[in-house]
Amino acid sequence: MPEATLLIVEDDGILAAHLEDTITRLGYAVLGPVATGEEAITLLNDQKADLVFMDIELAGEFDGLQTAENISRSVDVPIVFLTGFSHEALLEQAKTVSPYGYLVKPVSERDLAATVTMCLQRHALDRKLRESLAALEKSEAKYRELFEDAPIGIFCSTLDGRILTINTEMAKILGCASPEEAQRNFTDLANQFYLTPERRQEFVTLLKENKKVTHFVFQGRKRTAESVWISMNAKLTLTDEINGQKHQEVINGFAIDITERKRAEEQLQGINEELEQRVAQRTQELQETQRQYLHAEKLSAIGKLSASIAQEFNNPLQGILSILKGLQKRAVLEEEDRKLLDAALGEGDRIKDLIRGLQDFNRPSSGRKIVMDVHKSLDSLLALHKSDFKNKRISVVLDYAEQLPQILAVPDQITQVFLNLLTNAADACQQHGGIITVSTRQENENVAIALKDIGIGILPEEMDQIFRPFYTTKPEIKGTGLGLSVSYGIVKHHHGEILVESQPGEGSTFTVRLPIKDDTIYAPTER
Repeated sequence: MPEATLLIVEDDGILAAHLEDTITRLGYAVLGPVATGEEAITLLNDQKADLVFMDIELAGEFDGLQTAENISRSVDVPIVFLTGFSHEALLEQAKTVSPYGYLVKPVSERDLAATVTMCLQRHALDRKLRESLAALEKSEAKYRELFEDAPIGIFCSTLDGRILTINTEMAKILGCASPEEAQRNFTDLANQFYLTPERRQEFVTLLKENKKVTHFVFQGRKRTAESVWISMNAKLTLTDEINGQKHQEVINGFAIDITERKRAEEQLQGINEELEQRVAQRTQELQETQRQYLHAEKLSAIGKLSASIAQEFNNPLQGILSILKGLQKRAVLEEEDRKLLDAALGEGDRIKDLIRGLQDFNRPSSGRKIVMDVHKSLDSLLALHKSDFKNKRISVVLDYAEQLPQILAVPDQITQVFLNLLTNAADACQQHGGIITVSTRQENENVAIALKDIGIGILPEEMDQIFRPFYTTKPEIKGTGLGLSVSYGIVKHHHGEILVESQPGEGSTFTVRLPIKDDTIYAPTER
């Protein structure tokens, strides 16, 4: 099978036959011969040739140079010119169509064989070169497209901070509209982009030591003066030549704008810190609540114990009072002894009233409303506090309204409210010698009971919290934080209200307003 097909374009029949015979002997196939350029063009449109031998001087409309030019525009085939002359002008004219060679007629078999071999090999190499160049151009175009359209910043810079190449995204990170603008405006990245130039020096030092750096995070400043956080991966490489300097080290790398991520991390950090503070605060509140609850339990146990003790004291007291009353009726006594007996009976009755007060206070509430005397309830409580007030040198001023109407209420619950307010007033008088004023008055369909002290008062920031359960400003051994909360609930259930006025350092006034008549039925309330 012939190695290649050669087209002969020669208007000299004898020479054409000689070429055909020589080419056939060399083992190649012959296409043609044809005598005109027009025939050659037509033939190559239908059949394939690997090499064309073209006479420069042809008969017909086109000479060999014109024919070669037409063929080169449509067919990739090497052309060798045949000429009977070898003068310089003709050769210069032939160069315009880039022939693969020239043969001077008559052509020897040796020259023909060498020319065919050389031209076929050269054409094969040219074809591979063109394919390689096309592939390279395609690859470069693809790389350029990837480079320009990459969603991350890609850059190449010198160690001293001069930009050599960047893509559009990197220019955007720098705050520029185009890579060209960035290259014009950033000639010293350490001082023009890095928020702290020392951070750039750390980056370069790491590169020199390790030849590459991953996830290097720093804060930069765009050309627009906007702050930006960057995460960068980079590698130190050698380039062929930069500004005439061969084998210069450059930095190739990728950069990602992590500003939004940083902001999110900072917000998350803030949320975590706030959450930790809230958890710590809530834990402290729960611990405080637990302590107050345990203290309340202790006070409740003490209350029950005091009621039990009161019951035990009441029985022998009744016997003592009976004996004293018998002596008062039957014994004949001196005047001084009778006075002492009357005093003993009076003190015994006072103890009996105190014991009854303790029993009433610790007895579970019935929840039933009855008509009650506010003044009588207050007097009973003041009697219980008489000794305590005396020890603290607290004076009590009564400003009772004349003919104050009785109210329909649950007596033990309302008494508990008065007790809590009196206790608080006494505790507020931290310096011995305070004054507590208890006043009552009628306000239309309500009665108002006001307890005023000249104690330490309440801070403005604490006013909104004093009715919250377990909130107290007293020491743990004195307060549970439940008194005002319970009192507020009782008064609200009676369709009343508690008002408070206070000035720090001047004292407080708590006013309880209760309706004179209220038909609401309450469930029993445990103290």
